Amino acid sequence: MEITIDVAGQLNGHDKHPNDIIPAPAGGCPKGENPPKANPTPPTNNKVTLCHATGSETNPYVKITVSENALKDGHGHAGHPDDIIPAPAGGCPGNKTEPTPTPGGPTETPPPPTTETPTTETPVTPTLPVPPITSVKSAPVPGPSCPNWIVFHSFRTGNLQVFRLDGIEGTTNSVLYDLSNSSAMDSRPSRSPNDQWVVFQSDRNKNVELYLTDSEGKTQKRLTNTQSNNINPMFGPDNQTVVYQSDRNGNWDIFALNIDTGVERQLTADSANDINPFWSPDPNWITYQSNRSGSWNVYLLNLTTGNEYQVTSFATDAILPSWSPNGKQIAFLSNLNGTWDLFVSDLQGNDLSQITSGDGNTTNATWSPDGTRLAYQTEINGNVDVYTYNISTSQQFRVTDFSGPDSAPTWNCGGTQVSFTSIMNGNADIFSAQWQGLGDFTAITSNVSTDKWSEWSPSKEPGSYGY
Repeated sequence: MEITIDVAGQLNGHDKHPNDIIPAPAGGCPKGENPPKANPTPPTNNKVTLCHATGSETNPYVKITVSENALKDGHGHAGHPDDIIPAPAGGCPGNKTEPTPTPGGPTETPPPPTTETPTTETPVTPTLPVPPITSVKSAPVPGPSCPNWIVFHSFRTGNLQVFRLDGIEGTTNSVLYDLSNSSAMDSRPSRSPNDQWVVFQSDRNKNVELYLTDSEGKTQKRLTNTQSNNINPMFGPDNQTVVYQSDRNGNWDIFALNIDTGVERQLTADSANDINPFWSPDPNWITYQSNRSGSWNVYLLNLTTGNEYQVTSFATDAILPSWSPNGKQIAFLSNLNGTWDLFVSDLQGNDLSQITSGDGNTTNATWSPDGTRLAYQTEINGNVDVYTYNISTSQQFRVTDFSGPDSAPTWNCGGTQVSFTSIMNGNADIFSAQWQGLGDFTAITSNVSTDKWSEWSPSKEPGSYGY
C-alpha cells in the first residue's frame, strides 16, 4: 500500500519497518506477496529544514537545512529529542525577536534581559545586535593569468619554515624561495591579494611575533614588538592592513596593523577571548569568534564604526568563521551534533545549511575564489579525505581516496584545482587535483622532508591554525 508521511514519521516509525520501500518507486508499489526486502538509497541531496535545539536560553532553536541522510545519522536520533522536524511554517519557536536592519548604519546594543530569579550560573555578555548588512562588495575575480604559485611549510631546513614554490618541484622551470630565512619556527603565512607580500608568525624572539617578507624572500621586516604572542595574521583586501590576535592584555584580543606606517589599532576589548579574525572582501568588515557568551560564537566587526554584531548564538561552539569572497555568506565549524561539521549561513546567521555530516570531524575549510564552493577535510569511515562542495547545486565531491590522511586543502587562484597535504608517496608532500576529484594527482613538492599546509591563492592558510 502506498502512503504519504512527513519526515518525522519516517524517522520515528517507518525506518524501523524493514520491508517498507522508501521512497516509493516512480512506477508505484510492486504487486505480489513478496515485496523487495532492500530499501533503495534515497537521494543524498534531498534537503529537510528543521529547528535544532541549541540549549541557549536566548535562542532555544536555530533553523538549519540538512540532507535526509544527515537527518537519519544525527538529528533524527533519540539524542536530539527536542529538535522540531520539520520546522514550522511560521519559524522556530521561542527565539528572540531580531531587529530589522537599519539602512545606512548600525543598530545600538539592546539592554541585557532581566531575570526575576537570580541564578548561580556564570554571567555572560548579553547577545549583541544582528548585523545590519546582508552582503558586502565581492572580491575581484582573478584573471586567466593569475599567479599560480604556492606558499607552504617545510622541515627541509631542520625546523619549520615557510617557502614559496613556482611550478612543480624537480621540473626545469620550477623555482623555490625560502621566505623565512631563519632558524626559528615560522608558520601561518598569509599572502596579500596583490601577491606582493607575505606575513607570517615566528618565535625567533622567544615569544611569537609577526614578520613581513616580499613574495621572493629578499627583504624581511618585523611588524610587532611586544612581550606577548601575536599570531594568526591575515592580509586585508587593501594590501596594507594585517589583522591578527594578541594576548598582550591577558586574554586574546584582535588588532590591526598598517605595514607601511606601522600604526597599530586594537579592534576588540572584551574580557573574553576574541580570536581567528577573517577579512571580508570589504576592508571595513571582519568576522571572528569569541567566547564572551559562554561558548564560542561567530561575530562581525565594522572597522569604521567599531560596532560589533553577533551572527550565531549557540550553546555549543561555532568556530573558525570565514567570509565568502562573493561577500554573501559565512562558513564556520560547529559541534551541534557531537562532531565538528561545516555550516554556512548568511551574514545575519539565517539560512543556515549543514554541509557535512561525517562520522568524524570536519576542519580546514576554505572558500573557492568565486565564493560558490568550499574545500575541506572530513573523516568518513575512519579515514580523513579532502572533499569539495558546490553550494549552488548542493553537490559534494570526494577529491581524494588514499587510505592515509589527506588534509588542509586550498584553492588555486583560478578555482579549478585544490592543493592538499598527503603522505601517499611515503612522506608528507603537497599534491594537487581537479576540484571535482577527476583525473590523477600531481605531486607539487617532492622532498624527503615534511612539506605541508599549502596556500595556493591569496586568503588565509587553513592548515596551521591554532591559539
